[in-house]
Amino acid sequence: MDKDYQYAFQNSQHKSIQAQLKQGVVSFNSPQDWDTGFIGLDIYATFTGYFAEPYVEIINGQQRSILSFERGVQGKRYINLPSNTGNKNQTIQLIGHHLRIKDQQANMVLFSNPKIHKQTKVLLIAPHPDDAEIAAFGLYSQHNSLILTITAGEAGPHNYDEVYTDANQHYRTKGKLRVWDSITVPMLGGVSPEKAINLGYFDGTLQQMAKHKPQSVNSLYTGINNVNHFRQQNLSSLTPVTTGKANWTALLDDLKQMLQSYQPDIIVTPYPALDWHTDHKYSTVAVITAIKELGLQQGQLFLYTNHLTENNYFPYGQQGELVPIPPDLNQSLYFDSIYSYQLPKPKAKIFALEAMHDLRLDTSWLTIPGAFKTLWKTLGNKLLLKDQTYFRRAIRENELFLVVNFSSLYKTETLNSIRGKTK
Repeated sequence: MDKDYQYAFQNSQHKSIQAQLKQGVVSFNSPQDWDTGFIGLDIYATFTGYFAEPYVEIINGQQRSILSFERGVQGKRYINLPSNTGNKNQTIQLIGHHLRIKDQQANMVLFSNPKIHKQTKVLLIAPHPDDAEIAAFGLYSQHNSLILTITAGEAGPHNYDEVYTDANQHYRTKGKLRVWDSITVPMLGGVSPEKAINLGYFDGTLQQMAKHKPQSVNSLYTGINNVNHFRQQNLSSLTPVTTGKANWTALLDDLKQMLQSYQPDIIVTPYPALDWHTDHKYSTVAVITAIKELGLQQGQLFLYTNHLTENNYFPYGQQGELVPIPPDLNQSLYFDSIYSYQLPKPKAKIFALEAMHDLRLDTSWLTIPGAFKTLWKTLGNKLLLKDQTYFRRAIRENELFLVVNFSSLYKTETLNSIRGKTK
């Protein structure tokens, strides 16, 4: 892509530093209180960068990270700075592979976010089982967290047809398995089933619920019409009591009850304008509506995307690399800050994802033809750089969030920017 990435930094709380990049090295005097930073540079793919993914090595002392870009990249991009080492004078070396970075004036944008302490309450909103793990397993496993999954996740592909040929039975079982995953897998991150709740709404129906607020909906593939069918699996005493109706009003009531009882300082939830999945969009629309109806002013949204609108291959590169800021070409994304959480042990996240039934290989491998098909598909995707699995996309050095203060949600322009096409 030959367009510059442009972000609305002017709306955020940040420090800006100018420095000269010369022969791949930039030195600057660092403020002592920043935790997340980026350097804006013009970069250009070489000839080989149209066929292989261009990437840059980011070196600061003993720290070394890799950030990849789309093939054929041309224009301004923002490269993650190493986490603040506390040194006043910092020197960073950038080594390009399949790309050129000319000597230039560089702009560094630095963010200072409130420290997340043990007493800080974090509420994870997962539209489906596995979304919390994909977006924020590292964050939630290190802090005082409660995970609230909105849907049972019973829809989607007929993954287990080798076991369940009857579609209705398959999707009922799939929902049961995924609800159980959403309750139990967080234990791998130190979150007990008392603080992992599934509301049991139906996969793929949140947009319909929002557009037709008084009406209740049924599960798309099973015909189930009572959310208690799935919600009854919860083990938590915090589980909201419901009449079982699957409508927008009931969802808002559930969310408001959870917000009032838990009183989170941080809510981790999808960014509607970035995430193409309608359940992701409307989960956050519901959260924002609940916040505003309760009149909450103190707190922050940590916004993520698991299904980037522009390219479902994002983030580029391989497992263990950095997650950059999601693309923005026209300063359309609103944020008060950006927070990059560095995972203490990035690859430990593999086991949380592997424990989720829906992220594993489907049961076609049980047959010999299916096993060969799975082998060639997996091998081909790896060789052709078409691997869209979360084992590549989500097992990263960091988890990145666009931060929006609760108080900003009461501004119409801000709200419209965050909601995107859902407004």
